[in-house]
Amino acid sequence: MSRPLDLLADFTLDAWLIAKFAPRLGVTLDGRTWERSVASLLWRPGFTRRQGPGSLRLFNLPSASGANHEIDGAASSRGGSIVLECKATSIGVTKADVALFHFKVMDFYKRAAVTASHERWWCVMCGTTPTERSARAAALSVGFVVCDPDRLPLPVLLRAAGKPAADLHLPDTLLQEIVRLGERALRPHQLLWPYYAHAGEIVSRPGDWTHSETADLIWLEDELSSSLLELYERRRPGVLESRAATLICHARKVA
Repeated sequence: MSRPLDLLADFTLDAWLIAKFAPRLGVTLDGRTWERSVASLLWRPGFTRRQGPGSLRLFNLPSASGANHEIDGAASSRGGSIVLECKATSIGVTKADVALFHFKVMDFYKRAAVTASHERWWCVMCGTTPTERSARAAALSVGFVVCDPDRLPLPVLLRAAGKPAADLHLPDTLLQEIVRLGERALRPHQLLWPYYAHAGEIVSRPGDWTHSETADLIWLEDELSSSLLELYERRRPGVLESRAATLICHARKVA
């Protein structure tokens, strides 16, 4: 994986750890606590510009519609940017949440398409509770990464699949398929919605994902996540919960 996707994997793994282990550690993640906790993870080497919860612009960029859109967090690096939406609800990230976040991102993108089309944005939706399959499919269709406690995030799975010795510990068929489909799913926003300056158009490609491919990737995420977590339990028991406790302690100090 390239450096930008390494940063994305590092970030989403830490967000997953907090969401997964906070209840076991006696920590309640309400809306503001969750937003601040996730935003605190943006303060890591590699990111050069950051904004936290409550911002009504994206790096001071107004929207094309003129409407104010709250962005829960964002950070940029030399290789690309992460844009965040955080949800701490009992029903998890919903299809409506995906649609609204997609509108926000596109509204900012359209405002500065000439320059933004040369950037790379990865949009991440972080939830504290499991996401229904339909919402995961909707997020996949617009290129969003979903991070919730139910499974390891896709960037983490893809990075694990790319390790030289991965096939010694994990099913080879799962590894091959997660690479094939996962690399496509983690394309930045600008590749999914390219802007053609000569025509002044942002273009969408219908049929980018078939129903079977979407179902396959969702299944692969669940299966490979279970296999990888079982491997952790055998080889390094307790290491994930320990890391989560450290992250939660740090997030409390930052907040």
